[in-house]
Amino acid sequence: MPGAVEPAKAQFAQRPTDDLSRKGRHGPAVEGAIMERWFGVGRSLLADPAEAGTQACREALGGRRAGLVIVFASLSHSTPAMAAAVHAAAGGDVLMIGCSTSGEFTADGRGAGVVVNALGGDGFQASGRAVPYNSMDLYAAGETVASALDDVDSPHRVLLMLGDGRSGDQQEVVRGAYSVAGAQVPLIGGCAGDNVTQTGTYSFFSSGTEVRVLKNAVLGAALGSESAFGIAMAHGWHRTGEPMVVTRSEGGRIFELDGEPALDVYLRRTGGTPEIAADPGAFLNFATVRPLGLARRTGEDVRIIFECDPEQRSISSLADTPEGAMVSFMEQDADQVIGAAATAGRAAADALGGAEPLGVLVFDCCVRPIALGQDNTDAAAERLRDALKPIPFGGFYSNGEIVLTRGAKGMHHLTVAALAVS
Repeated sequence: MPGAVEPAKAQFAQRPTDDLSRKGRHGPAVEGAIMERWFGVGRSLLADPAEAGTQACREALGGRRAGLVIVFASLSHSTPAMAAAVHAAAGGDVLMIGCSTSGEFTADGRGAGVVVNALGGDGFQASGRAVPYNSMDLYAAGETVASALDDVDSPHRVLLMLGDGRSGDQQEVVRGAYSVAGAQVPLIGGCAGDNVTQTGTYSFFSSGTEVRVLKNAVLGAALGSESAFGIAMAHGWHRTGEPMVVTRSEGGRIFELDGEPALDVYLRRTGGTPEIAADPGAFLNFATVRPLGLARRTGEDVRIIFECDPEQRSISSLADTPEGAMVSFMEQDADQVIGAAATAGRAAADALGGAEPLGVLVFDCCVRPIALGQDNTDAAAERLRDALKPIPFGGFYSNGEIVLTRGAKGMHHLTVAALAVS
């Protein structure tokens, strides 16, 4: 794809590539030694972005050499100085991906700062791709980031994706990635956040010595290991009332439900008013916690409704809702929604087939704290800590979650996705 930043592979025996490329096998810092696979997490709430990045990275590495560094940073900390500081603290020559968030978290808590996750050790491989927004064809972006799998030949592989909820239907990115990865390689990740400001997101990428901060980009890292990966998701919502057929739609915009104007049906079934529909901010707050569920064989994919058009009488979701699809209104089971992060994290660790979990990455929808409220968000965080203790984990509040273990769909909302590494 023109404009793509590629490729980068975390292996130390390098070969000639373009100026933003690196290939080789991650191995021990000392020639001839054996370093067991490891996963480290660091967190900093320091006000200065560069200082926070340095502190979080050093904590995550603990003096070890990483094969891949994954950075989650609040919007206030998503600066070139922060990205450069993390990269330098990791040794200045490391594969790094990351993105801005709507909040980050670890076992130590939540807050606005920087979270660094680092992986390495013998038998671990990683390869990365980045596609800037100015060259964005969403389907082709998915194909490009999935091409990183060509560099990884481990018995266990997974594609970690960091999308962008602001640059169109990210389902197209997932579809493009699936066309390359196929059914045998699971996809997992989340879309970068912007602290729910709708202003745009940032991504951090390095394939060696140069660090890029890219706005509204799509990133991917193919991970390979001699031991298993575990993937799981949970949301805690269930359908209510009679299902409806999407009789007219285009992408994420729904024009008709059961042959009626979609906005009319939505307001009638949710108790919304014309005044709410006329105020974009009020409608966003009202609708984000009154989602639709897109019927799947394994349940429902949650679709957040975030916008309406009173003139067209349409409603808009953050992902494709195709014509002919069956949808239902969704309501939350409070206890299951609170426990969704713990459920997903624990299930991912349990999916390792008996291998010891080294760490977990967690992607939690940025709308869930709105739906839960402060007290229940705190309770959800506590349950996640208890479920994974003593396994380290790092995560962020995302603008859409990616989980695809079968089929060609994989974008989710109001959902928690988790990747366990062994």
